[in-house]
Amino acid sequence: MVNFSREITHTEYKYLEKLKKYFHKVNKQIYRIPHGLDKLNKEQQKKYRYTTDEYIMFHTKGTITPFLGIGISLFLVISSLFSDDTFEGFGLYLFIFFCILTIFFIIYYFTKPKKEQILNRKDGLITMTGFYWQKNITMPFKKCLFAYSTGGEDGTSSFMLQVIRPANSRLSSFDDFIIGGGDCYENMSFICWYMDKNRPLPPGDAFDEFRQQDFERRKAAGFPKPLYPSAIKTPEATAAQQKEREAIGGW
Repeated sequence: MVNFSREITHTEYKYLEKLKKYFHKVNKQIYRIPHGLDKLNKEQQKKYRYTTDEYIMFHTKGTITPFLGIGISLFLVISSLFSDDTFEGFGLYLFIFFCILTIFFIIYYFTKPKKEQILNRKDGLITMTGFYWQKNITMPFKKCLFAYSTGGEDGTSSFMLQVIRPANSRLSSFDDFIIGGGDCYENMSFICWYMDKNRPLPPGDAFDEFRQQDFERRKAAGFPKPLYPSAIKTPEATAAQQKEREAIGGW
């Protein structure tokens, strides 16, 4: 089993009260039954997602970003060459800007640090990508803040779940943390269900091979009460396990 435990880099947010005024908070709780995660083979795990009862590691868009940036900016450079005023006035400034943008993303591609998004259920930690050249950030899940995106005027890209990166200034950036389909509340439901190690594992056959050992772990601990609230029931995999939990844990 791969170990995705990472060293804690942050434990809190600076300027917290100031920060709360500028984002749309999504509370850590289970709102509804989320889409489950499908089981992947070894090759798919390398490409998309590594999943166990202790860690989920997502292959992020941190690698895609420079490719998109290079592609779009290079397209703009080439397109501007077909304009009649490319090397005159404002057209020249635009052409130079697009060239600089292309060079920027090329440099970023070759110099960017490793990008990781990890849910560490075992230790209660979350790892998010850093902003551009910033290194990955790892902090206690219970301390991290989540928000939803507002999107454009037409609603495009709105209600996407984002985790707020802790920063040393009043300016903060956001890292999209999207798991499967649905909106921010469905994504948060899955994340909280998974990260609440006092609850059974969330839906999806990706977890089926781990359910029994996870049940035994929680049983040995006396079925402690859940860490995060839920608007729905989160029963055990079988009726017999549910009876044991109710008898021992009382919930």
